[in-house]
Amino acid sequence: MVGHVYLIDDDAGFRRSLAEIINSIGLLHEEWASPEGFMALEDLKRPGCAVIDYRLPALSGLEVLKSLRAHSSIPVVIISAYADVRLTVAAMQAGAAAVFEKPLDDNEFLGFIERLCFEDRMRIQKSDECRAVREKIATLSEPERQVLNLMLQGQPNKIIANTLNKSVKAVERNRQNVVSKLGCRSAHEVLLTVSRCPMVQSSPLNCSTKPCPLSRFAVTPTNPVCTTPADPRPADELLKSTYAV
Repeated sequence: MVGHVYLIDDDAGFRRSLAEIINSIGLLHEEWASPEGFMALEDLKRPGCAVIDYRLPALSGLEVLKSLRAHSSIPVVIISAYADVRLTVAAMQAGAAAVFEKPLDDNEFLGFIERLCFEDRMRIQKSDECRAVREKIATLSEPERQVLNLMLQGQPNKIIANTLNKSVKAVERNRQNVVSKLGCRSAHEVLLTVSRCPMVQSSPLNCSTKPCPLSRFAVTPTNPVCTTPADPRPADELLKSTYAV
């Protein structure tokens, strides 16, 4: 995916020259003289960043940033000919990735937004991975979730059976279903898949009904999710007890 830069600046000449150097390093861009058109966009799913001038006709760059943060975590750079410590602190507190003072140092600025686009691309990839795991977890039945819970705690089949008041064979069937529904080939792969969330939680099972804070596209689970913490032991150590009967 090609990086995409959203450029909002009311100075047409500056906007045009900035667009040219952004395109020169292979990034795409969209530009606006005022923030209304940008804020009306419903789809900001492309990897990239937004470059917003602090002084705009209607709203300030900080106001645009705060409004944007209500629904998106796309990286934002504030630019200003009047950048000072107070503005920089306010921008960073509002969620800006950086504040650049005009006139820009082209090499420094381009290097920074190129890195932001790359990081945003990685964030999208991790978000997709997280969503895929959570969607698979949502297909598990309640008995299968209970077995998965105890697998993650390193419990052997016999202990799981006693805990859930089931036969060992029933536990084995549930475990096989867990492996199949999560698209894995073994219990080992299940542990590796579920015990580490690609985003910020220790496990996708711990995701709340709110989207992950670093994800722009995390879906809300359709089913309640487990909040039992995953066993912190390495996967290989967990396997020894999980396979024990």
